[in-house]
Amino acid sequence: MNDHQLVKQVWALAAYSNAIKVLLRAKTQLELVQGVCEGITNQFPYVVSWVGLIKENHTKDLLVAGVSGSASAYADGIVVSWDENMPSGRGPLGTAIRTQKPSIVNNCDVDPNFLPWRDRAQKFGIKSCVAVPLQAGEKVIGGLIVYASIANAFSLPEIHLFEGLADEIAFGIEGLQNQAIIEQDKLRQEESQKLLIKSLESMVGAMSTTMELRDPYTAGHQYRVAIISEAIAKELGCTSDQIHGLKLAALVHDIGKISIPAEILMKPVALTDHEHAILRDHVNNGYKVLKEIPFVWPIAEIVRQHHERIDGSGYPLGLKGDQILLESKILAVADTLESMSSFRPYRPALGIDKAMELVLSESGNQLDPLPVQAAKKLYDQGALNMLISRK
Repeated sequence: MNDHQLVKQVWALAAYSNAIKVLLRAKTQLELVQGVCEGITNQFPYVVSWVGLIKENHTKDLLVAGVSGSASAYADGIVVSWDENMPSGRGPLGTAIRTQKPSIVNNCDVDPNFLPWRDRAQKFGIKSCVAVPLQAGEKVIGGLIVYASIANAFSLPEIHLFEGLADEIAFGIEGLQNQAIIEQDKLRQEESQKLLIKSLESMVGAMSTTMELRDPYTAGHQYRVAIISEAIAKELGCTSDQIHGLKLAALVHDIGKISIPAEILMKPVALTDHEHAILRDHVNNGYKVLKEIPFVWPIAEIVRQHHERIDGSGYPLGLKGDQILLESKILAVADTLESMSSFRPYRPALGIDKAMELVLSESGNQLDPLPVQAAKKLYDQGALNMLISRK
């Protein structure tokens, strides 16, 4: 996965997350459909999104049930159907409804199937789009289409996210139409939350893998820091929800290094002061990437603070004591233990014993004593060595 693919996934995930929030609270069909379209188009580069529903009069033209976006005027007076015998039915939305599969236009300026709408699209700066069917069980009730201001904005991961969102829209519409929203609301919220969390976890995994592919010397580092953090948090009695968020943050705590030149990351000798300054900025870079994703946990802030120290000597904000999140304090201990135990291009592995000595020496000064003592307990039990040796 390259950096551009990762950015496209972040865009799609942010749009998906915005839309899911609407699905959880919508009380009418209009509120649901309009809110979802607004949620999608609140995220760059999506400039128009609309939902077309199959009319109940058995004609094959579509009803525009909701539309939003900076270029929403694109949909004014537009005629779209799903009749393959009509030019208006051979576009992306009609095709998606008819085939019950996603339909993608990677470049609206050259795709021959998009010719009837090309002039209109160019007027509004539309370059690509994806359409997905709305299916309630076996029944297709309409389709969702999303337009972007850049070409090739939709690859398989983004398409899968919008397919999942379309399923949720269809489910919501059916629930409202059947007057069963009260009974189904709790279940839908739980399922939507599970789906959102699953999507977030998948995205976090992709980010983690991307980082480790760029820096083979730290392959597995983020994963091991995550399982060490999880063990320390459990020892401290943190809630399962808190532990879940911490683990996800640990899996991407070095994502900001994606902007650091590889020659600095893999330099076999000590870094210069200038190179150190560049490397230290990875926490701010990671924060900038993660803050755009509406996690239910403070993932971005945990990542930004994991190099803060309780005596104020850390970076980037120089926070002290209780100004630092507990999750970041735990992550700092886990990160130090794993890093010092493992091989790096500029030094050999020091081993778990030396790493534990260092952490204990910094307890109460730079590192918070509570996670340090929890880590020491795991060390004494032999569990810490097992965690650090995990692949």
